[in-house]
Amino acid sequence: MSPRPPVVLLALLLLVPLVSCALAGEVQITSDPADQTGPAIWGNRIVWTDARNANLDIYLYDIDTASTTRITKGPKDRKSPAIWDNLIAATDLTQGSPDIYLYNLVSRTSRLISTGAVNQKFPRVSGPLVVWETSRDGQADIVVYNSTDAREVKLPPGSGSRRSPAIWGTRLVWTDGSTGTSLIHLCDLATGSESRLTTEVSSQYNPWIYEDLVVWQDKRNGNDDIYLLDTATGKELQVTTDPSDQRNPRVWGDRIVWEDYRNGNVDIYMYTISTGKETALATGGADQRSPALWGDRVVWEDHRNGNADIYMYDFASPTGAAPGQAGTGANPAPTPMPLPEILPAIAIAVLAAMAGRARSR
Repeated sequence: MSPRPPVVLLALLLLVPLVSCALAGEVQITSDPADQTGPAIWGNRIVWTDARNANLDIYLYDIDTASTTRITKGPKDRKSPAIWDNLIAATDLTQGSPDIYLYNLVSRTSRLISTGAVNQKFPRVSGPLVVWETSRDGQADIVVYNSTDAREVKLPPGSGSRRSPAIWGTRLVWTDGSTGTSLIHLCDLATGSESRLTTEVSSQYNPWIYEDLVVWQDKRNGNDDIYLLDTATGKELQVTTDPSDQRNPRVWGDRIVWEDYRNGNVDIYMYTISTGKETALATGGADQRSPALWGDRVVWEDHRNGNADIYMYDFASPTGAAPGQAGTGANPAPTPMPLPEILPAIAIAVLAAMAGRARSR
């Protein structure tokens, strides 16, 4: 008879499939019964707005360590975070009116970088640059702030409202109302040059940018569709054609994700640029909203559990699992186990092995 494996070895063998489950395919990031909304992602870090403390705070999840950190504390709301490397920007209401808050993960210091009795919202970050929408001059405009030297970068003068900024490197896009119709504009902050990217008589808004690629929400066909422009080639592409609305697109590399209303509620769909293939990424009876992506990872706000939780899909997961319907079991990946729950599972496995060994004596 072959000797029984030591209990520690047995526990380690059981740990391997548990870790695989935790890293494979779709993963539930938050499980608190309060709402967690509006995620953003950079590398292995996910941030979101969290309501578990009676007011709204910013929380962070580190994918590599499976650890959750509360970034903001206090009785007033902080919400709508954006992240790039070690910088987190958010809307801050500690002084009553919405201000812009900046937190450094390395120095663990925070500061307000814009204050005043005006509405300031939708911060975005790229490198040292932070941008947001403001109403400080009586109409919607864009502020660009360089966190390296605490200096605001001036945009070319505009004649209409400028809203919904997004930035990549020194390239800034926004929705511009100077012609009376909402169109997409781009400014290269390094050169100061500005160009109009769309010319339709219908509205285009909610732009996003990744390198040379710009996506937006477009109403030229009567409903909201997603469009893509490659600014290097000038080629424009209609990404969605479904007669329902598709909104709030995000682009990274070869992928575009958005909110999709074709199934009677809000779902997350994806388009692969190189193949022209559309994929239902997260669907189900409850809403899935606010997608964001970085590399092979897509995160979103998911209401399948009765409250809003943050979920993630990793295309580089060990199983290579394909997208499926949210909460329906259509995803072939095993049901993910959050990493903090692995230790109790190991303890149970060890106790069971010890009990079996005792009975055999």
